[in-house]
Amino acid sequence: MKPRPGPKPARVPFGVRVRSAGRGAKAYLDRHPRLKYVLSFGLGGFAAGYLFITLLFFPGFGRSAIVNVPDVRGMTIPGARRALEQAGLEMSRGPSMNNPRMRAGHVLTQVPLAGQEAARGTPVRLFLSDGPDRRRVPGIAGLEKDEAIALLQRMGFQVRLRTVTSNREEGTLLGMAPAAGTAVPMPGVVVLSLSSGPPKILAPSVTGGTQDQAASILEAAGLRLGRISYDTASAAPLGDVVAQSPAAGDSVRMGGSVRITVSGHDPNPPPPAAPVDSVQPEPSEEEPAPEEPAPAPAPPPPPSPDGRMEGE
Repeated sequence: MKPRPGPKPARVPFGVRVRSAGRGAKAYLDRHPRLKYVLSFGLGGFAAGYLFITLLFFPGFGRSAIVNVPDVRGMTIPGARRALEQAGLEMSRGPSMNNPRMRAGHVLTQVPLAGQEAARGTPVRLFLSDGPDRRRVPGIAGLEKDEAIALLQRMGFQVRLRTVTSNREEGTLLGMAPAAGTAVPMPGVVVLSLSSGPPKILAPSVTGGTQDQAASILEAAGLRLGRISYDTASAAPLGDVVAQSPAAGDSVRMGGSVRITVSGHDPNPPPPAAPVDSVQPEPSEEEPAPEEPAPAPAPPPPPSPDGRMEGE
């Protein structure tokens, strides 16, 4: 008859065993401090080496392989590079182009576009702005208004006209802004200054006085005496100014002329026109008379019946 087995020993929980093993290892390492330092430095070096190799050869380890392309439009090159590197993308540069609304040196557009998905490490091509196109204003010296406008418009400039009061004739080209040779961002605006003519003044009254008095009054007002005509039927005293044009109070360009009419006869009447003789003049004695044509020779007499000439 077999003996009955005794009761099984109580099972030690796993946690208690782990804690007991830890306390034993700690006591062992405390008795061997050199081994403790060797194990500590070894484990630390292994962890650091593993982390270094992982980051060097597997930069995307633990991160998604597909990323969203960030929007770098309007950024400078350094800012765009940082934004792309943070997203795990590369940067490449494309050609630059003119643009009137984007400052030079800033990103004008990108490929792939912002918001698209791309594999990590994909290069994003950036196209930079060169700023607006610039053209030099041509010279217009010696050109008339219409010629200058046509030249500027052919070169792509917008032309605006500005009138300036001047003693020059109305419509005369006075100047241009910006000056010739200036580089202007396109589409550029060029302002042409045109003369609106001399200022206008009110014509003074010169009737009732003499011609010399009228000339003095007009000169003092900035005008000049114009054509003088005479009225022989006027009842005014001889030599008095009886009419003027423009009339007193009318607007006249400074430097313009005022015509007057004087009572009396013209002291310097134009000479009478010479009469035109319709009879042709006789030839002078020096001119040789035309020679008369010589008479034609007489025809020979007809032959006689006997065959001899008449008179033989």
